[in-house]
Amino acid sequence: MLERIREGSQSFAAKAVLVLIILTFALAGVGSYVTGGADTTVAEVNGAEITQTEYDRAYENERSRLQQQFGDMFDAISSDPGYMQTVRANVMNQLIEQQLLVQYAQNNGMRISSAQVKQEIRDIPAFRTAGQFDNDVYLMALRNAGYTPESFATLMQSDLLRSQLLQALAGSEFALDSEVLALLRLQQQTRSGGYLVARNADYVDQVELSEQEITQYYEDNSQAFQAPERIQVAYVELSKADLMADIDIAESEVREFYDNRIDQYRTEEERRISHILVEHSTDNAEQKAEQALAALEQGGDFGDVAMEYSDDTFSAEVGGDLEWIERGMMDEDFDAAAFALEEVGDITGIVETSFGYHIIKLTDLRPGSVTPFEEVRGEVRQQLVEQQLEDRYFQLQQDLAEISFEQPDTLEPAAEAIGETVRTTDLFARERAPTPLSDDVILNNIFSEQLIDERLNSDIIETSDDRSLVVRVVDHQPQQIRPLADVRAQIERQLRTEKAQQMALEQAQQWQQQWSEGSSELDDQVVWFDSIGMSSQEHPRGVLQNVFRMAPKAGEEPAMQAVELPNGDAAVIALTNVTEGNAELGEQSQQVREQLSNRQAQIMLQAFIDTLKQDADIIRIDN
Repeated sequence: MLERIREGSQSFAAKAVLVLIILTFALAGVGSYVTGGADTTVAEVNGAEITQTEYDRAYENERSRLQQQFGDMFDAISSDPGYMQTVRANVMNQLIEQQLLVQYAQNNGMRISSAQVKQEIRDIPAFRTAGQFDNDVYLMALRNAGYTPESFATLMQSDLLRSQLLQALAGSEFALDSEVLALLRLQQQTRSGGYLVARNADYVDQVELSEQEITQYYEDNSQAFQAPERIQVAYVELSKADLMADIDIAESEVREFYDNRIDQYRTEEERRISHILVEHSTDNAEQKAEQALAALEQGGDFGDVAMEYSDDTFSAEVGGDLEWIERGMMDEDFDAAAFALEEVGDITGIVETSFGYHIIKLTDLRPGSVTPFEEVRGEVRQQLVEQQLEDRYFQLQQDLAEISFEQPDTLEPAAEAIGETVRTTDLFARERAPTPLSDDVILNNIFSEQLIDERLNSDIIETSDDRSLVVRVVDHQPQQIRPLADVRAQIERQLRTEKAQQMALEQAQQWQQQWSEGSSELDDQVVWFDSIGMSSQEHPRGVLQNVFRMAPKAGEEPAMQAVELPNGDAAVIALTNVTEGNAELGEQSQQVREQLSNRQAQIMLQAFIDTLKQDADIIRIDN
């Protein structure tokens, strides 16, 4: 969370939103609105709702990020229920924190203008074609992601507002020269001493366990042995990807499609127009327009005349330029006059429209054209493939829905009707669902009380990756505590490890006593180190960390400590000497200064968010 806040405070909001958009386009598809229904609330933050749709989208984005991060390892990682539960909790926590930040910014008078939101949207590369903002691409992308222009603008505005607040907070942090110098010297500090490790594995076989200890541990930690709810289902799957192989488009169909839709491949004529406008409300408007025309006829520069006579002050400042227009974009009379001009440089007489009196000049011309069939053959074929695929998919989807509804206690007839087979899973927990069923939309249906109780076919379930399924619960096992017999081996391993660790620590403490008393029995076993730094790789990391945590003693007497190590071993460590670093402020100090500032910003931001949480009314709703 801290890393994300820091990154957010140092980058433009559009970059963060772009990542969200790309992931959402890849994951959301049509599923977010096809499944329909009223959106439920999963949390409330000071009365503001966080919806199930917002949570699902955020969770899928995080899941996709983890898949990219871990690659082939993700399946193994995601099979751990505890890990995925933590991911879900983190996603919810992030949504709550985002809402708190937006609320704080709004309550303290921070605002993002509509113009700024509009410009940020126009600057997003995903919405550009040939370097220019493409409104059709923009609207299609939003529609595919389940957004309206209004809801996406609201999302952008919230993100920009949150980023504005975080940048302001993080930008206020700095590091003093004394702090930079202290850290530089600490990084260059070296320490000397010795250590002796008592290894956990050496004591495991010495551990004795009683039946009472095992039973008591089981009873005290029963929640740790919960067997998750498990379910077995039968299902029929219809996939667009599987149907693609059956689509065959003849060349004649491609040509016919092109010929019937030739206007789609036609580029309309465009004209660049400049004008002089005298509005009807101007005194002696027609006479003033005639004076402007006379000035042009006497050789006056069109731009200079526009600057002097035109009531359209914006275009007058650029010589009357209205840039490029197509037929139908302007007033009917203006349009007719502009497109009647034949040569670049031609000027009309006075043209009256509902706005006033115009003098129009043609400054540039782009003739209309039709893209040849050969250039768009592949595009046309793909359109036909997608059209036929969509039609076929829709028809089979209707057949699947109808037959599975008419015969709700079996899937065989529906599967036969669409040329698929009924698949049956083994019992599985939600967090270890088979890959075809691992979509959250599917799992929400499968684990619903209705399907579990009725054991009938579900309605059509549509996923974000263009699949439709009908499922039926075959067997169900509720959540329950696993019997002691099933977890005995696990408990014994845990108890042996814990007791062995305690024995190792006791051994380390005994060695410390001997060492401090000056005994020479341990001299041959001690591992000595001389003038090592924090980044040393020659000694166990756990030992090194404790060495640099220890405070030296005054005089020549070594500081000693018996400690538990992260891997379950124990060690006794003696610190005999500390040599301070001799660093000075220089080129290296700038990097350290940035590290300190960033670290302090992270701490401050997290403290700020924690304070907002403490003062907030937060309700998590278990749906």
